[in-house]
Amino acid sequence: MNKINTSQWCKFEIGKLFVKLDMKCLNPNFNKKWDVSTEPSDEFNLPLVNAKHFNNGIMYYGRDKDFQSAEMTLDVVKNGAIATGDVYAQPQRTGVLWDAYLIKPIAEIKSKHVLFFLATCLQKAIKDKFGYDDKCIWDKVKKLSVSLPATKKGEPNFAAMDGYMKNLEKRVKQSIDLLALVKGGVTTEKTGNTI
Repeated sequence: MNKINTSQWCKFEIGKLFVKLDMKCLNPNFNKKWDVSTEPSDEFNLPLVNAKHFNNGIMYYGRDKDFQSAEMTLDVVKNGAIATGDVYAQPQRTGVLWDAYLIKPIAEIKSKHVLFFLATCLQKAIKDKFGYDDKCIWDKVKKLSVSLPATKKGEPNFAAMDGYMKNLEKRVKQSIDLLALVKGGVTTEKTGNTI
């Protein structure tokens, strides 16, 4: 895949593009042993972010009535030996258990593709600046800058982000479809050979 052209990108202060959401547990008698699950179910249906280095930052699932939640957000891991500074897109309703927080773009974002793009750019901007002994807290993150595609007016170009990610998704799908054809031993029309 071609390297992305960043010549039209600008630096933006993170705190001017995003707001931190203060998500709370609403269950006054919360007990981790009984009130969350590592697997989703009808009862435990709300993804909860935590200090997780993979699985999109989701470590547990809770009851939606027990946690405040939001959608179309980004999850920032503030603590963890490996996960500190990880950023994940959370287009679905998501809550916070601990050791992470959700931020939401100030601009109204309706496309999950834009969230995926923003997550990658934010992680690149903050990941190496924090560690286990230097937590990735919002008060520090919001003062940092992130490079993003910009319009001629110098504003974030969300349309360009959306288009780039949709195109990338399309190319990945084409590659997967081609691999499925090869694995299935498809015969080509031109040669009659099985590939």
